[in-house]
Amino acid sequence: MSLSVSGDDLPYGSGPLRARPLGNLAAVSMGVAALLVLLASLAFVRTPQQEAATAPAAAPKASAAPSYASTSAPAAAAERVAAFRLEAPEIDKDPRITFDQPLPSGGRQETHAFGAFDTGRPYLRLDILQPAGEKLGNSDFFLDVARHAAQAGLGVVRIGQPTPLVTRAGAFEAAEIKLSLREGGVAAAAAGERTCLAMRLVNASLSMEIAGIACGAGAKPIDRRAMGCLLDRIYYLPAGDNKALARSFPKTEGPGCLAPAPASDAEPAKPAAKKRAARH
Repeated sequence: MSLSVSGDDLPYGSGPLRARPLGNLAAVSMGVAALLVLLASLAFVRTPQQEAATAPAAAPKASAAPSYASTSAPAAAAERVAAFRLEAPEIDKDPRITFDQPLPSGGRQETHAFGAFDTGRPYLRLDILQPAGEKLGNSDFFLDVARHAAQAGLGVVRIGQPTPLVTRAGAFEAAEIKLSLREGGVAAAAAGERTCLAMRLVNASLSMEIAGIACGAGAKPIDRRAMGCLLDRIYYLPAGDNKALARSFPKTEGPGCLAPAPASDAEPAKPAAKKRAARH
């Protein structure tokens, strides 16, 4: 059985194909819709770029951050200024003042060093901690003195029993101590061991601690009277805001603490007495 189809029955004629009017309208509508979708997508993609392009214009609003950073540097530097001062030109006219890292309690320690241990000349180092916080009473005299000596690069050979050393700021614990440089070498061999004086004051009412080491000339320890004089000359700087410390550590004027005893002052008075007699 065969199937034959005539030319009139074919779905397409031999002439050119022509779209129906309704089909043309549908094709145009689909093209317009696709174009609109493309334009919308391009606008969405360009939005972050436009925001990035306008970012420099908003930069002046964020200028507060750099100004804060610039002002924080002087504030940090101000915290490193010493709160105390000790003038001892007979030992060293230009003492070295250093600062340790702040303690977890918020306290700060400043160190005043006069002279050098390995020169054989008078040497003084004072560590002033305030506010002391939880450190108050946490270690005994011997352990605390050994720790302060280690911070100065010194080792404790022997230490005696502490006795009171009365000053205007309170009674220090003071003991004779023999020290040596912890590091070996020529400097240690030249310096050898020196007998010095270790002292410590823990004042709970002022929340502060003063610990120090003082050596006299050569191998002799510093005189306790001279040491008390030096401790009395520690004063609180006017820039500080602690009124209790300002009252306890005022600045005083007086002769050098390592000067000869005041007995020599009696000789200048003799010529003055003769002059008064001559006037009569």
